[in-house]
Amino acid sequence: MIRGRPFEPGNKLGCGRPRGSRNKRNTRGQQLLDQYSETILQKALAEAIKGDVPLLRTFLSFLLRRPGDRPIQTGPLPMGSLDELAKSSEKVLQKVTSGKLSPGEARNLTDLIEDRRRVLETEELEKRVRALEQFPESED
Repeated sequence: MIRGRPFEPGNKLGCGRPRGSRNKRNTRGQQLLDQYSETILQKALAEAIKGDVPLLRTFLSFLLRRPGDRPIQTGPLPMGSLDELAKSSEKVLQKVTSGKLSPGEARNLTDLIEDRRRVLETEELEKRVRALEQFPESED
């Protein structure tokens, strides 16, 4: 027998559980969690409030998102043309100077604006190349 290959080719008995199927213990555990989840959550929350620091940290990590994950309220930022991108960039800068956006949030938005500018630039270059390819080369 070859090491690491205990089954003969074509073996139908050693296939094991089908791919993607869940084992019975995990399925039963999920059913119990679904059934008692509210009770467990209330008990854990009560323990956290009493001073169980690890539980409290766990709850806080779920309740409080990291600042970078929050949605940013900017209003519409049009990004259909280079002129619109310039206006959107100006709008982001104004929001930073007025204190409505943090510099980090603005940096994330300007990265998105720059990515969109690159897409528009690539589309424009592709159009120009196609137009040049349509003209026949002049023979001297």
